[in-house]
Amino acid sequence: MRSFRLALARRTAGGVLALTLMLGVVSALALRTLLYRQLDGTLVHLAEVEAQAGAAYSSSEFQFHEGVLLAARSGPSAELTRYAQLWTSDGRPLLRSRNLPADLMLPASAVAAARDGRIVWDTHVWRGERLRCVVYPLQLVGAVHGMHMLQVAAPLAPLERTLRDFILLSLLLALVAVAAAFLVGWHIAGAALRPTAEITAQAEAIREGTPAPTITAHADMDEFARLVQVLNAMLGRLDRTAALQRRFTADASHELRGPLTALRGELDLALRRERSPVEYREALERCREEVIRLTRLATDLLTLARNEAGLNAQDQVDVDLRLAAERVVGRFQAVAAERGLRLVLSGPAAVVRGDPVMLERIIGNLVDNAVKHSPANGAITLAIESGETVGLVVRDQGLGVPHQDQAQLFNRFFRGETRHRDGNSTGLGLAIAKAAAEAHGGRLEFVGNDPGAVFRVVLPVGIARS
Repeated sequence: MRSFRLALARRTAGGVLALTLMLGVVSALALRTLLYRQLDGTLVHLAEVEAQAGAAYSSSEFQFHEGVLLAARSGPSAELTRYAQLWTSDGRPLLRSRNLPADLMLPASAVAAARDGRIVWDTHVWRGERLRCVVYPLQLVGAVHGMHMLQVAAPLAPLERTLRDFILLSLLLALVAVAAAFLVGWHIAGAALRPTAEITAQAEAIREGTPAPTITAHADMDEFARLVQVLNAMLGRLDRTAALQRRFTADASHELRGPLTALRGELDLALRRERSPVEYREALERCREEVIRLTRLATDLLTLARNEAGLNAQDQVDVDLRLAAERVVGRFQAVAAERGLRLVLSGPAAVVRGDPVMLERIIGNLVDNAVKHSPANGAITLAIESGETVGLVVRDQGLGVPHQDQAQLFNRFFRGETRHRDGNSTGLGLAIAKAAAEAHGGRLEFVGNDPGAVFRVVLPVGIARS
């Protein structure tokens, strides 16, 4: 795994290195330009002084300031020596200063430019050393020496040594700056990551069963408040999910214990002594009822788990909710007729997107709930509503839901008064219907008593496909 702190320190050092190198190159170029400009100015000034002095002679004779400007130097200041030489217009040497052991080099291009009356600078190697020279046409100061040109030169060693020392110093400063930037970046990264380490430590300290787990570290800082809020929200969801799972497990265990206990009791009673075939048959019938109850409960639990897991894309098709409701009504016609109930379906065709089996389970659970609570010779109405959303309203003519039970209607295993009236109820019908509606992106709601219970399921509109 890569270290963010190390990466940040490296990037900081790399940025400082790039910046110092760029500044160093720019500074070195600027210094070189400045030094050359100063040297060129010195050479031109010296050439003008020598030319003016030579112009004072009425003949073609020429004399250099050997004792002042062009004196030969020795020791550490030898490189400050300036050389001067007089040339004819065709490039033949006439006179050179006494500190020159041999003639200087005169480029042909400089000769041509000097003939045109232009001052020319040139850099070349002479006797193993680099020289910077200026070629000055004497016609600029007088006609007596108009056909002559003056060359003044200076060694470049001092200038180049200054540049070299500057570059070495810049590199040294760059290395120091990079090292300092790395340390500063390492320290800043550590300080920046310290809050995340403390938040992580608090999150790691949270264990299962911790009451209301929350993270409080740096929650008041703008940069970390959002992270802390997201983590606390996630911890809250996990805590609620764990609580629901514990409650679901406890409720399921309680509900399963009853049928299993009854089943075991019937079997123990049947095996306690020899019985007649009729008694064995009665015992088996009772055991069969408990197995049916267990099967129904297991099926409802699996359905609820599937609904809460949501829908897969491959499970979804376009479904006409009215046709689904017609199929459900057809299945409940016989049960309703036994109780003297009428099932009335109204409303237009309405297409939704979803799982046909789950949608019919929603409608079936609502109708089953209405049948159980409707008085004889009553009516149960199913009304399709179509608009921006698709709705199905199921209404019975029973006594309605008591006020004290309304808050728990959709809780798992809640049966209210049906606990005493219907021993086959698992208390999961409405919970399954609500979870299935939410899995489709809709909702199931208890509208109220009018006078019987009124439920409405609302689903998003689907797109009919040809």
